[in-house]
Amino acid sequence: MAFGGSSFYKGSDLIHDYSCSKCEENDLNTEAQHFCPECEHYLCDKCVRIHGEYFKKHVVYGRGDIQKWTGFSMDRCDQHGNKLEVHCDDHQELCCHVCVSLNHRFCSSISHLPELARGFLEKAEFKQLPEAVDKMRSRLDELKNAKMKDQASLKDSYKNILAEIKALRKEFNQILDELEKKTVEQLDSMKKDLEKSLKDDIEKCTHMNELLKTMIDKFRQITGKNKETNCYVGHRKCKTKLTEAQNLLHEIQEKPVETLCFKYDSSIMPFLRNLNMFGATERVISKAKRLDSGYVYKGQGSKKFSVRIKKDKNTCSIEGICELPSGDLVIADSNNRRLKLLDMKYKVTAHLDCPASPEHLCHTTGSEVAVVTYEDKTYIVYFLTVTRGQLHLSRKFTTDHDCTSIAYHEGLLYVGSDSALYQYTMDGLMGKVIYEERGVAKCAVSPDGERFYITTLYGSKLITLDKNGQVLSKLRDPELKTPRGVCVSPSGHVFVCGYMSDTVVQVDREGRQKLATVATEADDLACPQSVWFSEQTSSLIVGNDDDSIVVIKLC
Repeated sequence: MAFGGSSFYKGSDLIHDYSCSKCEENDLNTEAQHFCPECEHYLCDKCVRIHGEYFKKHVVYGRGDIQKWTGFSMDRCDQHGNKLEVHCDDHQELCCHVCVSLNHRFCSSISHLPELARGFLEKAEFKQLPEAVDKMRSRLDELKNAKMKDQASLKDSYKNILAEIKALRKEFNQILDELEKKTVEQLDSMKKDLEKSLKDDIEKCTHMNELLKTMIDKFRQITGKNKETNCYVGHRKCKTKLTEAQNLLHEIQEKPVETLCFKYDSSIMPFLRNLNMFGATERVISKAKRLDSGYVYKGQGSKKFSVRIKKDKNTCSIEGICELPSGDLVIADSNNRRLKLLDMKYKVTAHLDCPASPEHLCHTTGSEVAVVTYEDKTYIVYFLTVTRGQLHLSRKFTTDHDCTSIAYHEGLLYVGSDSALYQYTMDGLMGKVIYEERGVAKCAVSPDGERFYITTLYGSKLITLDKNGQVLSKLRDPELKTPRGVCVSPSGHVFVCGYMSDTVVQVDREGRQKLATVATEADDLACPQSVWFSEQTSSLIVGNDDDSIVVIKLC
């Protein structure tokens, strides 16, 4: 690595960890020795002198303070600080020239950002980003406030227990001094641990909230001749950060709420001299429901969208729906043996013809989707990826049984057949039989992997299993005739559609009772057989058996 600010033409193979921003504008590749946080510019020794003449009050950090160089910039690489120039389609990453040289030299598809950003300002996903960020910030505020209430409750419980300990102490003689000391020490230690956990959650929420605010503020301030490209880059970064924020929400919400409880030993007086402490201070899980867990949704209006294309010869039958991190949808049209890609306006933008009829699908990771197919006693699980707006088959494995449904959780696939629910690895190795039941239609798994939900063609019931395959409940309801599609939201809410009743109902997490009928035939449901909850739009997407999907806004 060269130091001192030597300049080379931009085409030089010399790689710097940080390159001078001003030299880059003149197609020079010069190593930066300084950083101005106000200008967000990396500067070489020559350019920093010119910068100092114009911006005398700006504080500039040298290599000795390189830890202060990092910060958020819309058009800069977070890792190397260089201007973002291309997008690696293989890894779905924004890259500077250093990223390409170090990590993406052997990738098959690299796209220039101006090309990808062309027309981006008119797309719905660009226009909807501020609203999505505002919604996420609002949810972070709600979670932060809930945790602050837990923090206050923890302090109150601590004070109450301490007062109880002091009241007991008055009834004892001096021999109890040491016992009191040990008990309070235990309480203080446990309180400290719990406070640290709550403090960490609050700080994480605050940090993420502030970061999202900074990002969206800078996003809204983007101007200049490169506005379109910078907006595209900013959008990609904001979407990535929104995903991180969603993961943070899920992580914190899944934690049980713990408080303190002191259990008084009623036999303390007779055995006083033989005890080491007054009693045991314990952590207890609050019975209060976590944020979001008690929501019962209500439909707030619906809209029907056609998913038929010119090549379709048969009526579209939508057997499966899943959403990608980009907000696009992939649907399985079994009657026409096609997988279709829908944009955020629910318009078919691409399709892929399948060798066999796709019966169901699920999102795995990134832009990958797993699809189960069935044709002439050949049962295949296909994997496809979405790259540059197109669907591509990537790999497959076969099974020894028919395939009617598929779900994914933490590196494992759960494949339903007409007689059982099986566990598979991503490489196609069968792990075990989770549950056996005649007529399994569709399956879904809870976000924590603790529960499975399966619908059956016989008996019109929803079966809920624990992670070991033990039956927790079997639900039948008059408004849920011939249940087919089932999905679980990231917060754990369960939705099931009734094929013969033209309904979508929400059930509780244990699958024991119906909480609400979210949609009916009046919402244009026509033999619904698949359902998906979109966290990004707070909507249900329902696949009909009549060339359409129905989008139901929830509140």
